[in-house]
Amino acid sequence: MKARLRLALNGHLPEGLPLELRLEGEEVRGVLRQENPVLGEVVLPFASRLEGEYLKALPLPPPSLRIEGRMRPQGSAVELELELELILPEGQSWGERAFSRILELLFFKSLERSLPQAALSPV
Repeated sequence: MKARLRLALNGHLPEGLPLELRLEGEEVRGVLRQENPVLGEVVLPFASRLEGEYLKALPLPPPSLRIEGRMRPQGSAVELELELELILPEGQSWGERAFSRILELLFFKSLERSLPQAALSPV
């Protein structure tokens, strides 16, 4: 399951967004913090390499986010169009795979509630 996120940044992230984002050379790194009703606070790191205006995901061990997309200047702001995918450990049994699916659905529902309605859309 993936979701598409569109943000316009004008020097800082929108208030209340559970996302920490920083540009380190040609890499965009950060974390998304989320309260999960099953696991408590979950911290999901992500890393992408900037190639022109495109972001290409860098592999991180699970649990993490895989983020790709575009970063375009718009006047004094920057528009980010991101595609998010939750990366969880591979489940070995049907129960582990079902639990992963439940966590994934909880993640996207919580993300949907924490972001402005216009910013998030399913892929």
